[in-house]
Amino acid sequence: MKPGKGKTLGGAPRSGKWTKHAEDTRVGGRHRGSLIALAVLGVLVLGGIGAYLAWSNAQLQAGLLKQQKEMRRRPDYVRLAELPPYARDAFAAVVDTTSAARRSLRRGMPLPSASRDLVRQVHLLEDGLGDQAREMAMAPLLEAHTSSAGLLELYVNRVAMGRTPSWAIYGVQQAAQEYFGKDARRLTLSEAATLAGILLPPRLADPEAQPGAAGPRRNEVLRMLRDAGRIDEAAYRAAVAEPLAFQPGEDYAPMTRPADWRAEPQVIRLPEALRPKPDSAAARSRPGGA
Repeated sequence: MKPGKGKTLGGAPRSGKWTKHAEDTRVGGRHRGSLIALAVLGVLVLGGIGAYLAWSNAQLQAGLLKQQKEMRRRPDYVRLAELPPYARDAFAAVVDTTSAARRSLRRGMPLPSASRDLVRQVHLLEDGLGDQAREMAMAPLLEAHTSSAGLLELYVNRVAMGRTPSWAIYGVQQAAQEYFGKDARRLTLSEAATLAGILLPPRLADPEAQPGAAGPRRNEVLRMLRDAGRIDEAAYRAAVAEPLAFQPGEDYAPMTRPADWRAEPQVIRLPEALRPKPDSAAARSRPGGA
């Protein structure tokens, strides 16, 4: 070894570009501490998400799914197979029972989600961040617990469908009895479309206090069924021609709902017999008055 040269260590010089500090030889190098911190944080986040999902699932089991088991034992529970095919199709046309990742569209807009709708109604969720987080966690869990057909059956038996002056109305059986005085299994095509029309956005939460659009809503559902090939033209025309058996709010104001509910309502022209008569004194004061 020549004088002035440093001793070698493992065949490499003590100094120079090949020299490494002790921390550089460890996994992660000098950033090892930061990587460990990120890994710990990731484990904590995943653990927190898992715990939240487990808690949400427990809430779902004790709430909506428990109600489903209890409803199936009630005499007013209606199996989906017991409804006329057009009644099943009418409700399926106004709500989405698929996964939130595969939302169905109506006029280019997402249909209301059956799972999210039920979770919000049964668990009394509102629009706060906490309730929105619960809804987003519980809705996919509900979809995982049941099939698309099972979700639709739960929906038609539990969804809010307006109210009377004394109590709220839930499910197709109670709605058929309150509005039509008959069993849901005997609904006509027109009546089934009328009930489904209550659920079109914007919902008729209180049909008697919110004069809505029974006729146009019914006809819109019928058009959706016809365009989807669920009913033929003859059945569509017969159902449209059937007199409305359900007219919520007719004692308060005429029913109005434009075909495109996002547009401004059209002006309604009253029949001659319903137009207000001018005051006789005011009529005499006008030129040419008696």
